[in-house]
Amino acid sequence: MTRIRKRRGRHFIDENGRLFWINGPEDHCYLSEQRQWRRGLAFEEVLDWKQCAPSGMVSQRFGSPQEACEAYEHSRISWYQDLYLRRMGDQMAAHRSAVDYKPTAMKQAEASGEPVRQQPWRLPDPAGPVCGLPPRSCDAGAASPGSGRGAPAEAEVTHACRRRRSGRELAER
Repeated sequence: MTRIRKRRGRHFIDENGRLFWINGPEDHCYLSEQRQWRRGLAFEEVLDWKQCAPSGMVSQRFGSPQEACEAYEHSRISWYQDLYLRRMGDQMAAHRSAVDYKPTAMKQAEASGEPVRQQPWRLPDPAGPVCGLPPRSCDAGAASPGSGRGAPAEAEVTHACRRRRSGRELAER
């Protein structure tokens, strides 16, 4: 017996984190398993940003969305592979997985004056130049396991993007 943890409209997520969508008309609907490709998004963010697509697994037909949910919770679902739905899901995933993807409705709302929304998976843009190398550790001059206490590290490696200036260069300025 599997529990539905969250539900919004025709989408729900179960206690194992799997996402499903109730497709079709109210009186003849079926379940469609959805796959997500971005981890770390909340259920609401997945739905708002359309970060899910059909996996191709569909259930039998039900008389109502409520009947479909009850059948899911009581493990009375027969799953079938729909290859057309799978291909469509692959195309949707390829389109929606772009770093700068926004749903059309969100773009239209922003164009009509709504506030611009930042994708939750994007990191903020840096304020200045950025080096791709990791920063040096702060204890580069501290004691190392093989050296004497407080002695500088024998092979201190300078950061590749750091330029050293001699006193003479500074004096010429």
